[in-house]
Amino acid sequence: MYLSAPDGRRWKVFRWRLAWRPRLPQWIHTWWPSSIDDDSVFGLITAAVAVIITLVIMSPWLIWHALSWTDAVLATPLAWLARSTLGRPTPVIAHPVQHSYAEYQGTADGTRAADDLIAVIAREIGQHGTPRSLMAPSPQLLELTTQAPRPVIDRLKDRFRGKAGNR
Repeated sequence: MYLSAPDGRRWKVFRWRLAWRPRLPQWIHTWWPSSIDDDSVFGLITAAVAVIITLVIMSPWLIWHALSWTDAVLATPLAWLARSTLGRPTPVIAHPVQHSYAEYQGTADGTRAADDLIAVIAREIGQHGTPRSLMAPSPQLLELTTQAPRPVIDRLKDRFRGKAGNR
């Protein structure tokens, strides 16, 4: 379910249906080129070369991620069976749409209780802007949600300028 908070942020609230949710490492998201200078042919060629080099460097992690997704999908029926017959709790997750790594997490006993918890969380987000019934993510992840995404080239320029200024 998608919701809007009073401050305008969009939230996604849902029951965790997969056995686990595979994630790419955070560094892949920060290293991926986010802006392309497409005003010139040279800019397009440079961007294409950057993307190819980045894909070659990241390919082992991307293959590992694809295999992890395959394992998660294959294990999901077993997780559903365990949740329904063994009384395992159903995870409930809420996160801002733009920052899926900053997850607020909680559990409920069964799918009906999870749906009721989702309704409570929807009211909390509508009133307070954050889900108060769920456990908040770590402060480092919350800090990442407040930073505006910057292109890789700008971050590298800042890094090199910082080293040149220290000499």
